[in-house]
Amino acid sequence: MAQIITNQASLNYEYNGQTASVLSNVATATLGEAISVEKVSLEDNYRLGSEITYSVSFLNSSGSTLTNVTISDDLGAYPVGGTSAVPLSYLAPAILFIDGVYAGNITPTIGTGISFTVPSLAAGSRAQIVYRAAANNYAPLSEGGTVTNTVTVRADGLTGSVSDSDTVAADSYADVTVTKTMSPQNVLDGDAITYTFVINNYGNAPATNIVLSDAFDPAPENISLQVNGATVAPENYTYVGGVLTFPSDGSAYELSLPAAEITSDPNSGLVTVVPSTVTVTVVGVI
Repeated sequence: MAQIITNQASLNYEYNGQTASVLSNVATATLGEAISVEKVSLEDNYRLGSEITYSVSFLNSSGSTLTNVTISDDLGAYPVGGTSAVPLSYLAPAILFIDGVYAGNITPTIGTGISFTVPSLAAGSRAQIVYRAAANNYAPLSEGGTVTNTVTVRADGLTGSVSDSDTVAADSYADVTVTKTMSPQNVLDGDAITYTFVINNYGNAPATNIVLSDAFDPAPENISLQVNGATVAPENYTYVGGVLTFPSDGSAYELSLPAAEITSDPNSGLVTVVPSTVTVTVVGVI
């Protein structure tokens, strides 16, 4: 960002054995930056493990070539309990463009953050680095969470640096999984068999209107259904030709899951997700 410079001079003088002083007008000038930077992300939201693509563009506005231009990204660094945990993990490769022309891959120095070096950038030239990062276990996952990371550009011969930041918000979503098991593992014709469905929600938003469907083969007979150990009335599910649908269309029964329990350790910053869970059990005779 350009800086307005202001300056005012004072003048002392003598006359007839007396002293006096006078101030000049206030002069102004604009101090422009030799280099400017813009950082943007191509994604608006993130989830745990999701990738975010960043573009960092910087322009040499000076009249001479800049050397050893370093571009440092803090990967969303923020202090957590005195640690230097960062919510983003760099993903190689990174790509460099000079004046819109592909110039090859560029490898950063990796520490808490990352730092790229462009050996030289001609006067009036613009460079762009495109790279990816993934939201890790230190990224805030609750609704309203954000990750803000800042890029800083320096070069030899420049006394200052320029920076720009980008903020990506945590997505609001349900992340539902279902795991099915059968018991016993060895079953004979005419024996009872139990199908257990464990449904988890790892997201930060509730999952509603869940419908469980299964085409059993072979199809058990005389089935009964329970949710978390409570028997469900047969009018709340359909079972036709070995195909189970629960809840059935038009049923007043609602199968849903609240949001997961998401916590952040105040000392390490590590985010823990404990999913909400519902267990559906189907028992029949094979």
